[in-house]
Amino acid sequence: MLNGMGNSYAKSDELVIATTFSPEATQAIVTNWNARADAIPIRTINRTSASLERLLDTEALENVDLILTSSPMLMHHLQQHNRLSALPEIPEYSQRLIPSSLRGSVAAVAFSGYGILTNRKWMEQNQLPIPKTWDDLTNSQYQGSLLISSPSRSDTYHLMIESLLQQRGWEDGWHILLGMSGNLATVSSRSFGVADKIKVGLGGAAPIIDNYANVLLSDPELEFHYLPDSATSPTFIAITRHSLTPEKSRQLIDFLLSEQGQKIFADSSTGKYPVTPLEDNNPRKAQQSKLLDSPKPLDVHLVLQRQRLVQQLFDAAITFRLTESKDAWRAVYMAEAKLKRPLPDVRALLTAMPVSAKESEDPAYYSRFEDSRKAEEEYMRWQRFFQEQQRQAISELEAIK
Repeated sequence: MLNGMGNSYAKSDELVIATTFSPEATQAIVTNWNARADAIPIRTINRTSASLERLLDTEALENVDLILTSSPMLMHHLQQHNRLSALPEIPEYSQRLIPSSLRGSVAAVAFSGYGILTNRKWMEQNQLPIPKTWDDLTNSQYQGSLLISSPSRSDTYHLMIESLLQQRGWEDGWHILLGMSGNLATVSSRSFGVADKIKVGLGGAAPIIDNYANVLLSDPELEFHYLPDSATSPTFIAITRHSLTPEKSRQLIDFLLSEQGQKIFADSSTGKYPVTPLEDNNPRKAQQSKLLDSPKPLDVHLVLQRQRLVQQLFDAAITFRLTESKDAWRAVYMAEAKLKRPLPDVRALLTAMPVSAKESEDPAYYSRFEDSRKAEEEYMRWQRFFQEQQRQAISELEAIK
């Protein structure tokens, strides 16, 4: 989707920013920059990470000046393919949020955290409490109430799910995701689509990045709570190697890192936090400090290594099996309600994974996904594994009756 002009041919009297953010999320940057006397106007190309990756791997890269994204995977891909300009002399307050592999060509201008967006009206109508943790989302009372997007469709969700897997551990993380899958209404194709669906009442709650939630919070029916151990998700910006206006592009980055530019992110309308500390009297100061002091920063090297594995595994375990999954969990919930006790053995069958924690960190294991035949064999094995686990779970439930 192109903002502003309808064609994709850049002129040297405009700055073209390719971004994974929605037009609403970039509006404050565009407005503040365009208000400057010496500014050349910004045009944005708003697309998914995968779509931008395809676009920027073509000649069209020459029409793009800057990349703005929260995806280290996209930036890493562009850097690996020699698509980014050198970006020296980035201040320390920005540098500290950049993975070491991207330093020297990328700046961090803002950051976000993860939490749960809730439609209060939905919860009141269904007499449900407001969920505030990942564990809350696995509770059977939220059947049919939750939304999520898939890591294969959204780098935002990929990073959120990876932060859960890294913080809670591989087994426990998937245990939560599979437990939550029984409560999903749907798996949305776009990350900002999740927030919109919660807003219009197509779901009750969703784990989500704060910048999609915060811009909606003027609506009194919506509520957002940060996950207690939320990771920090920086907003990265870089100049492309073929930028027609590299000096103006650098000016924009310097502007965003200046006191005036950081004030844009201090205003909650962007939904993000500045990389420089907020004033002590700012109501968002405490949450900013908490996110900056995130106890366990994301291991981006591991994210990049097992990127395909986590994406394919999520879809095999949850996206493609959503109907069967919901049916199986409904049967568990009904049996537990009837017996008035939990059924941990049956739940263990439905939350087991075909890939171990050790395999998930073993380059020899995930290198097989580079070979299409081996990858296909592995996907088939996963499919059989989930079918067999579900068969055993249903069989145990039938034996209980």
